[in-house]
Amino acid sequence: KLKKQFAYADAKGIPFVATMGSEEIAQGIVSVKDLRSGEQRAVRTDELISLVQ
Repeated sequence: KLKKQFAYADAKGIPFVATMGSEEIAQGIVSVKDLRSGEQRAVRTDELISLVQ
């Protein structure tokens, strides 16, 4: 289902997708994928807003 959600976001022109699994939650990080460039990286939750602005 995650692949469908990424495709939906891309079709709607949403530039970023953020995901959190149990490991990310425990570490206080978010996995963010830039759908335009394909780049994916992990960022701290407090950095998320500044990343996507």
